Amino acid sequence: MPRAIAIAIVANLLGGTSYVLTKVALTGLTETTLVVVRTIVALAVLIPLTWPAVADVLRASGRDRTRLLAMGVAGYALPLALASYGIQRSSATNASLLIGVEPLAVVVMGVIVLGESLAATRVAALALGTIGATMLVAGGVPFLAVAYERHVAGDLLLTASAFAWGIYTIAGKRLLDRYEAQALSAASLVVALPCLVPLAVIETVGVAHAPTRFVPALAAAVVLGLVVSGLMTVLWNTALRSLDASRLAGFIFLQPLAGVILARVALDEPLGASALAGGVLILLGVLLLVSEERGIIADAG
Repeated sequence: MPRAIAIAIVANLLGGTSYVLTKVALTGLTETTLVVVRTIVALAVLIPLTWPAVADVLRASGRDRTRLLAMGVAGYALPLALASYGIQRSSATNASLLIGVEPLAVVVMGVIVLGESLAATRVAALALGTIGATMLVAGGVPFLAVAYERHVAGDLLLTASAFAWGIYTIAGKRLLDRYEAQALSAASLVVALPCLVPLAVIETVGVAHAPTRFVPALAAAVVLGLVVSGLMTVLWNTALRSLDASRLAGFIFLQPLAGVILARVALDEPLGASALAGGVLILLGVLLLVSEERGIIADAG
């Protein structure tokens, strides 16, 4: 269990690099084209390393096949598409205010679908993480210092995207009882790719790419594929094999924390008092989850 906690922390810190890398990549690539490139890069690494096991996953039948399709299509391709169109119809502030929807979706589905228990520490960690991440990204207390402006269509798409991300974790939890984390991660990307390519083609029609922007954007997409779509996904599923989905969800808030710190270092973006307070709240939430780990060990003893 302590190993799984460490892996969960590393996975989400790596996930936080996507904030800066995506910002660079989108200067020369469309949203779905970026996802296609990073998915292909991840598969180029994972498939040679895990192919026999990946083939076993892809041959799954019955409920396992349904869960694999849910992971790849509903839990990976769909949320990326929904988020792409949602942000166009909403605002960055509203996206920040909705930052806690994904971990909340994982917790709710973990309780309903997987029958997981909802400990008080997990509820507290989720609350601290939601408030902290919103303060960190939006720069103020949600719905008090940061005002909500109505963008109904865009906000609904963003909310649906966040809930769809939860499907990836919930569907994968059951499959990890029978398949290796590396193989399952790769197989889910194989299933997702055919759904993403047509969207990318439609997006790029009539779009002119400036060579000076395209090269660094492509480089950022390749790094995203290696670090996030590849390594981070494998680590996430490795941690998920040992941890409850509802518990792992609380570590998601480390992603915006890592992203803001990296943006401060790499892009020299400002870091105000609200952001610092938000970071403290996120770390307190993570400490609660670690303290739950100690309680589990004590009970086992």
